[in-house]
Amino acid sequence: MQELLRVHETIFWIDSSVRMQTSNLEPVYQQALNMSRGVVTFDDSGHNIFMATHAKVYRYLPITKDSAIKVQVYGAGVLFVNRNEQVRIWHSPVLP
Repeated sequence: MQELLRVHETIFWIDSSVRMQTSNLEPVYQQALNMSRGVVTFDDSGHNIFMATHAKVYRYLPITKDSAIKVQVYGAGVLFVNRNEQVRIWHSPVLP
């Protein structure tokens, strides 16, 4: 993704396991552009981070069990990434 974002301001990352039901991605594109964070995921995993993390790992993470229960997990099979300031901060100094 970093290589693509050096060349393109906006990318859709779509895993080969994803099956598209329409070729019209314009509504999704417009909705994603309105998001301020720069990264949008569309795949809700259906569980929280607590369910996906071994209990002993919390010894090393700065998060409580109660907080982990509240954090929803999203898949990375479909991502929209817009190279905005927030994304530049996350990947600095790689991106222009």
